[in-house]
Amino acid sequence: MLSAATMLTVGTHVWYSYGASTSRRREAQPNNAVQWRMLTDAHARGAEVYDLRGITDTLEDSNHLLGLLRFKVGTGGEAAEYLGEWDFPLNRLLHKALDLYMARR
Repeated sequence: MLSAATMLTVGTHVWYSYGASTSRRREAQPNNAVQWRMLTDAHARGAEVYDLRGITDTLEDSNHLLGLLRFKVGTGGEAAEYLGEWDFPLNRLLHKALDLYMARR
């Protein structure tokens, strides 16, 4: 497997949620193939919105997400600013433990 992603659907709104790929055979652009399949599946289901989620606020060459931004912009979509996202911890103790773990990582 070279690439995988999750797609969430609620009504006619589809979100690209998370994706990952290996650096093996990167020249084959497996992420593009996965996105194309997700787009065609969303269209077949009658989706009106295909949401690629967030983009960075910079076009610096040093930004490790620049390739992803170029892909998203290259799809012909539009950038829209929303309220944002945040965590809503259901278990405060576990959430604090995770925060401590992530800070030490």
